[in-house]
Amino acid sequence: MPGFDRTGPFGSGPVGRGMGPCGGGQANWGRGRGYGRGAGSRWGGTPTEISPDDEKQNLTRQKSWLESLLESINQRLKNLEGSSQEK
Repeated sequence: MPGFDRTGPFGSGPVGRGMGPCGGGQANWGRGRGYGRGAGSRWGGTPTEISPDDEKQNLTRQKSWLESLLESINQRLKNLEGSSQEK
């Protein structure tokens, strides 16, 4: 997760089973006990707020990524349509 700020993909919060340092610790068994590279001391606590400028920058990056993903999907659909017409 970029920035380890627990905002998750697209700012929607942590995703998955909570196994990583960004998941809020639902499954961090050894948290604070010396297990797992000391993750309990580095990532424990409350998520920090992000500034409006940082949020804008994150949203701009996400928008760009989504646009490129949509472009790839549209290109793949176009390729599939072309191959189905050849049959």
